[in-house]
Amino acid sequence: MAQLHSPAERLAALREAVHHEPDPLVTLTHLLHLCRDEHRVLWAQAGSPGIRATVANVLAPLRTAVGSGPAAATLDAPVRQTLAEALRPVDGAAPVVIAHALAQYLDDHYRQCVTESFRRRSPYQPGVGDPVPLGGPDIRAVMDMRPTSPPWRLANRLDETRRVRLAGGWVTQFRIVFDYSLFDALPGLVTADTIVATCHPNRALTEFTLPRDSTQPTFPVQPTDLDRQRRHLDQLIGRAAAAGASIIVLPELCVTESLARHLQDWVRREDGPRLLVAGSYHHVDGSPPRRRNTAIAWVRGHDQPLTHDKHSPAEQPILEDIQPQGWPELRVYVTADGWHLVIAICRDLLNPEAVHTLAETGANLVLVPAMSESLAPFTGQVAHLVGSGQAIIALANNPADWARSGDPAPHRSARALFGHPGLGQQTRVVASPDTAPGIATLNVRSGLIGWTSADSQDSPGDPPGDQPSSSQTLPEWAARLAAAIRRYRQYEPPPPKPITLRPAAVLVLLTDGPTGPQILLTTRAPDLRDYPGRRVFPGGVRDPQDDGPVATALREAGEEIGLDPGSVQILGVLPALAEPETRFLVTPVLGWSARPEYTRPVNLAEVTSVHDVPLRQLTHPGHDRDGVPDPPSPELTGLGSMTAMVIDMLLTLLAEPIHPSGSGHDRASAKDPDAPGPPW
Repeated sequence: MAQLHSPAERLAALREAVHHEPDPLVTLTHLLHLCRDEHRVLWAQAGSPGIRATVANVLAPLRTAVGSGPAAATLDAPVRQTLAEALRPVDGAAPVVIAHALAQYLDDHYRQCVTESFRRRSPYQPGVGDPVPLGGPDIRAVMDMRPTSPPWRLANRLDETRRVRLAGGWVTQFRIVFDYSLFDALPGLVTADTIVATCHPNRALTEFTLPRDSTQPTFPVQPTDLDRQRRHLDQLIGRAAAAGASIIVLPELCVTESLARHLQDWVRREDGPRLLVAGSYHHVDGSPPRRRNTAIAWVRGHDQPLTHDKHSPAEQPILEDIQPQGWPELRVYVTADGWHLVIAICRDLLNPEAVHTLAETGANLVLVPAMSESLAPFTGQVAHLVGSGQAIIALANNPADWARSGDPAPHRSARALFGHPGLGQQTRVVASPDTAPGIATLNVRSGLIGWTSADSQDSPGDPPGDQPSSSQTLPEWAARLAAAIRRYRQYEPPPPKPITLRPAAVLVLLTDGPTGPQILLTTRAPDLRDYPGRRVFPGGVRDPQDDGPVATALREAGEEIGLDPGSVQILGVLPALAEPETRFLVTPVLGWSARPEYTRPVNLAEVTSVHDVPLRQLTHPGHDRDGVPDPPSPELTGLGSMTAMVIDMLLTLLAEPIHPSGSGHDRASAKDPDAPGPPW
């Protein structure tokens, strides 16, 4: 399609717009539009020494019109006239080259006015072609190392200035909002003395509410023990603050909404951080109601929280059941020092379009709560932001062990990821020697990164039981030794979850045999889930109609081996035994029968055989004359664990005869040669 306007017409329209526009930012935007439209010509002439000399002469009248005093808030008529007159071809210099030089001059001389113009529009949402503010800090002032990119920008783009860039098509992918509400609230947020910390409260994935089936949609995900989580977070934040951290980041989904709001108290404390990203949480909000994953941050001196809704739901290792809004938002908090603070949640940082947008908006302080089984995919994205904008990035990950219940081996994940312009690879992943809660720290001046496990030293707010036994200061060599052996700490599993035990009963049926008492055992079918192929007592789970454990034991014996309950005399019950693995609370019921009777065949789906085993064969092996242990009998090695416990109890009872009450002795002494032994 033919152009609607010729280059001459576009130049005339630009001169007219500049002549009547008092706002320096708007005029600057008009000039950059010409730089974008005529970028090919600009690129061809910008490097010519002769052209540069011509452009310098063209700018002289503008410098005279502006004067040497402080810049006014608006462009007066003489200045606007001078700008319009300058936009003409001069001695081979194209107008676009002159427009680029005028834009740079306005950006430098009217920089405060440009900033105030953006600030007046806050919250400012640019469209395609609108101006975008760029960050202003010189990273060289806050770090000792030479940055890995040029002083303020890696790329030398000719269609932007030091403080302004035109928005491209990336603003159609996201709702970009520049928020100046923190402009004066965070002076000196990042200095050479700043320490950024990430806190990691959880050891294992089992400390979160997750479905058994990982393929099912999951909502909400949160810590299972909120009181314990609160204590851990308070201890870790206190430790990070004591280490000098003024910026602290917590991981994704490590809080609930109420717990996140409780953590606001930390930024109100003089010894607390200035900025605390209190992780993120699942909740339902909005009209109509929508499931959301929201990150929340607190700033000292600013009562309202900073929030960010996750727009990229997790798919692995959980299927996150949230409902992101149709047009995701990226909010950039601009500070007076030129820092562009952005909060992103986990997979939001893995979206290439999102990372490109962050780079284009000048994001240079990116804080990321995450919950990921691997940080490897994040390293390239973080390196891109560091390289393109000299960003400082802190990603807090959680938990340490991603193995689910029943997995054969632990699946350890890195704890944190930092991006820093002074690092050789621009990123650094932080691993830990164990799964203990802890903090990772980044020193902005030196780029030094450290990890401290929560149980390696005491911290403010630790409960008295967690304090070391001695308050003496360790000598330097002892501290180094303690740090070196910390990696050998044994893994301490998280506290077990409460287990609901199902009542069950087994029948311990005794009969008289040729060598003394014998006991009835069954061999379980090999394809059963519980105790396959093992020798056990007949029994099972209590039915609602069973009137206690005796009824359960007799019913189950009838169903499994066809035993007639009328042929059994009940002697009593033994103490119930808990079986956490099978989740049974088993009551052993002792019975005796002179001649057991069977009314039906054995149920081969559960039992492959029935045995009457002499108790003497179930005792522990003895020793021969040379002291060599006898091999255990096959009956003893094939017993189920609970069955063996019951037999041990029974053998102990049979070996200890009961004396009449009032005799002064409850049991015969084991050393008494006249004391009767077992009945075999």
